[in-house]
Amino acid sequence: MKLVHVTGDTYYVPGLTNVGVYKDYVIDPGKNERVDWARPETSFGRKISAALITHGHNDHFWHASDMQARGTKIYAPRDERPMVENIDVHTNGFFLWTRPPDGMKPWYFRGTPCRLDGIVEGLDMPLKAIPLKGHTDWHTGYMTPDGVLMAGDSIVDKKVWDTTGIVYNTNIPRTRQTLQDIIDIDADFVVPAHAKAVTKDEAVEQAEGNLQGLDRLEHIILDALDTRGVSTEDIVCRVSHALSLRDVFNDYLVCETVVRAFLFALEEDGAVDYELKGHRVLWRVRA
Repeated sequence: MKLVHVTGDTYYVPGLTNVGVYKDYVIDPGKNERVDWARPETSFGRKISAALITHGHNDHFWHASDMQARGTKIYAPRDERPMVENIDVHTNGFFLWTRPPDGMKPWYFRGTPCRLDGIVEGLDMPLKAIPLKGHTDWHTGYMTPDGVLMAGDSIVDKKVWDTTGIVYNTNIPRTRQTLQDIIDIDADFVVPAHAKAVTKDEAVEQAEGNLQGLDRLEHIILDALDTRGVSTEDIVCRVSHALSLRDVFNDYLVCETVVRAFLFALEEDGAVDYELKGHRVLWRVRA
């Protein structure tokens, strides 16, 4: 697979998870079926000295240990480090810090951990680390000197919102701020992790579409509540039905996480209340 040229010395390899390339750096050595991970230099056209990870989800560092074994230094944001070095941190966190049965784990909970060579904070490198929080609380993008923002999972193609109605984010206010930051950022191109590279104008349109998707989902979640109180589990069920999600653990875990993230944000904004009653957490629209 040939590198796709963005501009200047910045390229990427499209795939399940895009791999960004700038000179001898790669961004997100993840689950990309078009890279020969046994001989990555043949796919990247160069020897890679360092790999930068945007966040600690396995599909973004799936092959980091393979590259490290070939001499590449691996770096990630400081607070994402535990998830990269120990996959169980991410997995167990989803399940209230208990170890789930294997049958409950989607494919992206699998993979190989990688002990980092260091963190990106303070790293002497030609790329600039840009906080893009919300998908995870410490998600980080990387701006190349060519004005290309490697954005990771901070922004998705509008068609994702149009087809699923939901996108995984753990902190809704930070997600909204990050999308506004992408609208305002001084960049010429943006490369999302799971979509093709776009111009800045196209990225602005995508970010606005993402913000609209968040607004639509918020309305769906509020419609699932009433003034008497609805349990978290029932809200997840109602939202899943409203979005016609599949009855599989992958969709369930995404919906549960995102619903909780919205409820917590809505409570902070004063739009909803909660109480513990009958050993269940009940949520209601604030009268």
